[in-house]
Amino acid sequence: MKNLFKIILFLLISNIGFAQSPWTREKGKAYIQIGLTSLNYSKAQINGKQTELGANYSDITTQLYSEYGITKNLETQLIIPFKSVNYKSDFINQSEKLTGLGNVTFGLKYNFFNSSWKISGGIQYSLNSITKNDTQTLSTGFNASTILPYISAGSSSGKWYYFGNFGYGYMNSEYSDFVKIGVEVGYNVIEKGYLIFVFDNRIIATKENAYIKDPNQWPSYSDRQSYSAVGLKLNYEFIKDKFGTNFAAIGAFALDNAPAAPTLNFGVYAKL
Repeated sequence: MKNLFKIILFLLISNIGFAQSPWTREKGKAYIQIGLTSLNYSKAQINGKQTELGANYSDITTQLYSEYGITKNLETQLIIPFKSVNYKSDFINQSEKLTGLGNVTFGLKYNFFNSSWKISGGIQYSLNSITKNDTQTLSTGFNASTILPYISAGSSSGKWYYFGNFGYGYMNSEYSDFVKIGVEVGYNVIEKGYLIFVFDNRIIATKENAYIKDPNQWPSYSDRQSYSAVGLKLNYEFIKDKFGTNFAAIGAFALDNAPAAPTLNFGVYAKL
């Protein structure tokens, strides 16, 4: 039951709030969010088996997420994560720490069908901008670059909005490609607040060689990482269309090559 609870709480990720919707920012308008995520674990699901890591691991992320409308139908995106990772082993009285950028991501999204239903296509490019220490097996992100083209479709009706997206991630450095599927459904429960259902799925499409050739992968950013996640997100705007906050609680299952532990996430945003 304890292990089931950990799996249910595996992802509380504010990044799911950035599942790519078909809506784009108006020309000259911007969205900026600062988020904080804390992950602590001593177990990971590795190659289909829950594994004791023999130490306490910590992975803390402070992240800037931004969108800006370039034209009526085109927006650009920038995601800058800053990581602090460490582990501590009481058994051998050893601790190590590493800080640095994660995988910085640039994106473009274009809305090409704007009616009652919106349809957009986009692409994101994540840099291999990480810091890595092979001796200590510490890393601040995936040791690879990723190109992720995707398509997104959605609509709204009354107090509801809903959309889904589908993408394919191409990774270099012999990391495995993956399919990304997301769904988000929101309901305006109070004047300035939304209760949102989210689904996020990452499926390994190819099994390449980084998993074998790179034995010093940090468990948070392992090759062949896969999961399915469902849950709820809360979003509240203190000042409508100006300033707000969000929190997500997501449960993961079908988990592999990833930590088996809860994370805590909180974000504040501004619309400019």
